[in-house]
Amino acid sequence: MLQKRLLALLGALAIVATACGGTPASQAPVASGSAAPSGEASPSAGGDLAEDQVLKMYLASEDPHSLDPAVAETSTDIAILHSLNRGLLYFDKDQKLVPELAEALPEVSADGLTYTFKLREAKYSNGDPIVAGDLVYSWRRLIDPRLANVYGAIIGDVAGGSKLVDMAAAKPAPSDADVEKALEAFGVSAPDDKTFVVKLDHPAGYFSELATLWGTAPYQKKWVETANFTEPANYVSSGPFKLKSWTHQSEIVLEPNPNWYGEVKPTLTEINYHIGGDPAAAQAAFEAGETDMVKAPPDQVPRIKDDAELGALVQTLPTVVFDYWGFDTKKGPTANKHFRRALSMAIDKDTLLATAYGGQGLVAGSPIPPGIPGHQDDIGLKYDVEAAKAELATALQELGVADVSALPVLSFGFNTDAGHDVPAAYMQGQWDTNLGVKSELKGVTFDQFVEERPKLVYTIARNAWGLDYPHPDNVLRVLFQSQSGNNDEGYNSPEYDKLIADAGLKSNLDDAIPIYNQAQQMLVDDAPAVFTRWRVTNYEVRPWVTGMIPTSQDSENYGDLFFETVKIMKH
Repeated sequence: MLQKRLLALLGALAIVATACGGTPASQAPVASGSAAPSGEASPSAGGDLAEDQVLKMYLASEDPHSLDPAVAETSTDIAILHSLNRGLLYFDKDQKLVPELAEALPEVSADGLTYTFKLREAKYSNGDPIVAGDLVYSWRRLIDPRLANVYGAIIGDVAGGSKLVDMAAAKPAPSDADVEKALEAFGVSAPDDKTFVVKLDHPAGYFSELATLWGTAPYQKKWVETANFTEPANYVSSGPFKLKSWTHQSEIVLEPNPNWYGEVKPTLTEINYHIGGDPAAAQAAFEAGETDMVKAPPDQVPRIKDDAELGALVQTLPTVVFDYWGFDTKKGPTANKHFRRALSMAIDKDTLLATAYGGQGLVAGSPIPPGIPGHQDDIGLKYDVEAAKAELATALQELGVADVSALPVLSFGFNTDAGHDVPAAYMQGQWDTNLGVKSELKGVTFDQFVEERPKLVYTIARNAWGLDYPHPDNVLRVLFQSQSGNNDEGYNSPEYDKLIADAGLKSNLDDAIPIYNQAQQMLVDDAPAVFTRWRVTNYEVRPWVTGMIPTSQDSENYGDLFFETVKIMKH
């Protein structure tokens, strides 16, 4: 991705923190409809609170790609949406699946094919009731092939879903009549306003987790059909906050949703996001006292931690985000497996981590991070220049190229708004020095990059992913299955796809893990991407910002999944 959102197992936090030299988060998510954990400070009584309950932050990126829940795909999109919209389920402080909009966890039929959700009484920010028919609409819209949503395929296990996923790639495109007929047959229904039923084509052990995602949250058809529906004047929310203003490329402001149904109501009167595009500028703004928290740029972390004032403000949060650099596996020299393996093995990742990333995180050899079931710390293509040269020789022979100098210059794409030029330049140098392979850096705006990357405009392209739910499916299927909208490399292996499908049929995760492990090994061997780093994130937070519930799901700012619990103290 596009770093997308993640959820790590609670026990993994301490494990990853120890490995990364960080400090594990002291708190984890609580239900929006329940009281804060007993160990959390509750500075809500009178005199301790600041009069100004405005949280000021800096988005170290450009504008959100979209605040349409069906279209949203980037970490910035989703960071905002988690305050604006809430779904049927979510994960509690122990990373157990618990109800949100649903009154209880779904009833699941004995054959594992039918999920029935009962909805609680709840309203949107416009005062309208949230009804099950809204979920039918939002789920159909997510997978509608005419929209080609990146996350559409994630609910392809629903009865009739695979047909709709296939339609998204069909040429010529299917007619509107055929699409509408397929959507009508899609296995979601609302027998009444408080009952939402999902029927699957086959059992899927991870299916309930999908009901936590922003794209499966409810919203109204009449809202989507309003002109400029994602702009503040028209935006309709189901979460604890609503969209007050959006000055594009400048600022987003959220305010409390008066109809929020959760028991924990926001204390903050506003959340102000300054829209930036430069991590160094975000850090400078924090140091100038303009914001209350910031994600520290990785290359500046050593300086920040050594600073007497700033170091005391650092909160280190382990994550299950990983960085990777994907190859165009469909055309050009990178369509050759041995050429991809050569490039992967020619990178000294230890030095890359120490320099470009300020030593923050762990060197990654595979996609599933520590703490997630299926993590394997003993696999990956190791740095070995001689082995890389041997792979290159095989590739040149298969490509029918006599010498590396006859290869085209590789196009190396990244977005310029978050310091990605530093690791890109390092990797470019490694390939030139160790293999004689030439590449050209192509830094573009975030919007352009997000548009071009899935079209395989670049030979190599920057990517990152944070797990949306703590399950290997969210990496191995959602990222690299051939039909996934998140498969930005065009990777297509029928054998791999079959392994992923077989693993998904297992209702018991323990039975699925050996199959997922086999698929992950195949993925590493095929090298559709260079997996470089499992991340740890360092945030700087002012001491007057309290009540935060940090999780490894945090994306743009510390504790940003549950901002309804945040309070500003007198200072």
